[in-house]
Amino acid sequence: MNYLREFLKCLRNPDLWVFYSHKRIALKYRDTILGPFWNVINSIFLISVLSLSYFLFLDPDDFKNFIYRLSISIFLWLFISTTLRESTTTLKKKLEILSEKKIDIKNFVCENIYTNFIIFIHSLPIAIVLFFVSDFKFQFNLFLTFAGLFLVIINLLLISYFITILSAIYKDVEKIVENLVYAIFFATPIIWSENMVSEKIQNLLIFNPIYHFIILFRNPLMNNVDGKFYVSFSICLLLILLIFFINLKLFKYLEKRIVLYL
Repeated sequence: MNYLREFLKCLRNPDLWVFYSHKRIALKYRDTILGPFWNVINSIFLISVLSLSYFLFLDPDDFKNFIYRLSISIFLWLFISTTLRESTTTLKKKLEILSEKKIDIKNFVCENIYTNFIIFIHSLPIAIVLFFVSDFKFQFNLFLTFAGLFLVIINLLLISYFITILSAIYKDVEKIVENLVYAIFFATPIIWSENMVSEKIQNLLIFNPIYHFIILFRNPLMNNVDGKFYVSFSICLLLILLIFFINLKLFKYLEKRIVLYL
């Protein structure tokens, strides 16, 4: 399969997309003092506002653990949502490079994931501090977080490729993704818990892929590795296969002509 072979080639030879990623981060934050840590500050501000609202209106008994749960959910959500939104403009921003050089566009997909992952990593020290402040304990199951995060990244890689190709052809995709991202935020148990809704709504969550991404990363960090975690793990594996075969069609019929659409 040429599609898989070319993707693996990009992953085995990261020099190009790592270079573009570091250059992009340097340019984005060149006139700031804190650099990528501004994203952490923005995350903390969002978490503070949501936590305060939750405290004032719901008066929770377990406020300390709620902040920890909300924080790790928000950190991952920002990584996912930013990656998806920026996938819609990936090729538009690289048009000049693509016009001058013959570069596999999968490098730019990898660049987008890698850039946002670096910014996401800056948030992890905050999550670690909150973990020790919370009532959760260190357990071996915590290491399942890394397996879950790996699956999330593979899914994002394939979904980003799908969005990148379609957004180059259909300009409406950018607005569709933007609106979907906002809608899914409220449809995913990030600021609310599954226990707050009816069983019927809980059953509908199985069709929300972002929900499964959150579960894979958040639940092990909250000492909550149960059947729900393994269901989400299996669904994410199936999602990888589904998107992979869809991307095969896009690769076969559209990728080689994508510059013409730009």
